[in-house]
Amino acid sequence: MESPARMVETFVRGGQTNARRLRYDMYAAYAQHLNDFTTFMRNNGVTLYGISVQNEPDYAHDWTWWTPAEMVRFLRENAGSISTRVIAPESFQYLKNISDPILNDPTALANVDIIGAHLYGTSFANFPYPLFKQKGAGKELWMTEVYHPNSSDSADLWPQALDVGEHIHRAMVDAEFQAYVWWYIRRGYGPMREDGQISKRGANMAHFARFVRPGYVRIQATPNPAPNVHVSAYRGGNSTVVVAVNKGTSALSQQFTLVNGTASGVSSWLTDASRNVAPQGTTGVSNNAFTVTLPARSVTTFVTA
Repeated sequence: MESPARMVETFVRGGQTNARRLRYDMYAAYAQHLNDFTTFMRNNGVTLYGISVQNEPDYAHDWTWWTPAEMVRFLRENAGSISTRVIAPESFQYLKNISDPILNDPTALANVDIIGAHLYGTSFANFPYPLFKQKGAGKELWMTEVYHPNSSDSADLWPQALDVGEHIHRAMVDAEFQAYVWWYIRRGYGPMREDGQISKRGANMAHFARFVRPGYVRIQATPNPAPNVHVSAYRGGNSTVVVAVNKGTSALSQQFTLVNGTASGVSSWLTDASRNVAPQGTTGVSNNAFTVTLPARSVTTFVTA
């Protein structure tokens, strides 16, 4: 969300002489502005699930900058009056010094519902967030915007597009996000090409999004059962979904064992150099286990029946 011009002042921030920030005496008015927008959307048929205080407050060359202290102040003093769920702080690179102060301030934390983050250039080593696991009980953790691995290459470049499969896997398993949201859907580098057809990057995303539906819960799985293989699993209703990304240059045989569940068969879908989420038929399950071949440089989704 962006601040109306009447609520903004300019200041000097490093070499930026016209940097913008929300005036301190306008914090309450800004909270009301967010409520007015929520009401406007609802009156036009859209009920917002949540609203963000500010997109990328730490990358704000074209919008308003917020320091971590300013974000905490707004959450403490004003966010409690916001009528829908509050998302903050949405650091562009999941910088923990932006979100740590919120988690360390009980009053600010009480007035936020979703810790939001972007993953632009964030290393896998910085995906886990121990402080959130320690203090974020009852809150959600969302990855609200990214493209990966870049915006310069075609989304059909292979095997580079497999990086998307690994990125989503690590966002689910290492970072433990409950949401993964792509930037522009329809772009040459996006999940949908400019002609409206799914791209290789989009096929990787579909291996998660098409089968792991709202309400599903991620369950424990061996994340790296073999070198260059990344596995995650999800449960919804009576179905278990397993997504396996093989970034290796060789095919391998992999056994999966279902714990605390039974299945008579497993259907699978495959994306590799020549196929996009292509159905592969059904594999039998014996003693709650099944063995499959993971082709070289591929992503496969398995769904139990």
